[in-house]
Amino acid sequence: MVDLYHRLDGYDDVKAIVGGSDEDVLLALRGKPALLRIPGTDTDPHARMVACLLHGNEDSGYRAVLALLRSGQRFPFDLWVLIGNVRAASQAGWFAHRYLDDQEDFNRVWGRQPPTTRMRRCADDIIAEFGEVDLEACIDLHNNTGHNPYYAIAPVRTPQTLALAATCSDTLLQWNLEAHTLMEAMARYCPTVAVECGLPGLPASTAFADEVLDRFLTAPGFTDSTRTPAWMLEMTVRVEVRPEVPFGVGRTLTEEIDLVLRPGLDAHNFGMLLAGTEIGRVLPGTAMPLCATDMGGRDVTDRFFRVDDEGVLAVTEDLTPVMMTTTVVQIRRDCLFYIARHRR
Repeated sequence: MVDLYHRLDGYDDVKAIVGGSDEDVLLALRGKPALLRIPGTDTDPHARMVACLLHGNEDSGYRAVLALLRSGQRFPFDLWVLIGNVRAASQAGWFAHRYLDDQEDFNRVWGRQPPTTRMRRCADDIIAEFGEVDLEACIDLHNNTGHNPYYAIAPVRTPQTLALAATCSDTLLQWNLEAHTLMEAMARYCPTVAVECGLPGLPASTAFADEVLDRFLTAPGFTDSTRTPAWMLEMTVRVEVRPEVPFGVGRTLTEEIDLVLRPGLDAHNFGMLLAGTEIGRVLPGTAMPLCATDMGGRDVTDRFFRVDDEGVLAVTEDLTPVMMTTTVVQIRRDCLFYIARHRR
């Protein structure tokens, strides 16, 4: 039987791979995810879980996790650590790819049926490890590809999940998709949030991931129902560039480019795009290049966007964008942005 991931149990196993540089650790893992367990100091411990590098270009959580593992710290609970898409992080440049062309997105395969690929089977096997584990909470550390504040994402809204989110960040985004993410799968076992640690490759982003880990691992628990993030939003609409439309960011319209998006739009993340704001241009007479769908799958494009006679693509009502990204590759592999609304 092919081992789909590395399973390491105890600090002796972990120390064998975390020496050297962060890149050396990826080489030692030889292209496979790793699931590590650090036994707790209590005789009958609960457990907490930290995941990182589900996307190979998101390094901040990974670097923070390695610093923790190298410290030799132990806790009153078992600590489980998942290091995700090692291949994407180490192939054709360090931390260069969300996922590779021959892969599925490793954060879109959890519980996905049928289990026809190695990634889906790997995800199923990892989840099966937690059938008998008394998990208190789980966090999944990520980066954004556009400018955003630091924030947590919750797949469900329960008092325990809100308390966990408040431990990690002052800002919460409620996730209303069913996208086969790790956090959705782990939410069946325990309170779970994803934490977005800013742009990848920045010392400040890794420092924030370090802080989140420290708060998560030293928190006495996540049962205080009075603890909630100060600022909470809810995803309502997903906005994509239609798959047949060739586009660029900050370029000019050409024979090959039918849509040009304005650069710098990610500066509006978690803020406001006012009605009438230009977000791009197409040739006059071109049909709407975007597709917006609500959480029920209904097409709501005409409510939020219009193309005028001059080819200006604009917003038709005030809206709050989140997760606005800035590159063609990432827009194709995920989406342009989500629209959110404020809630308590």
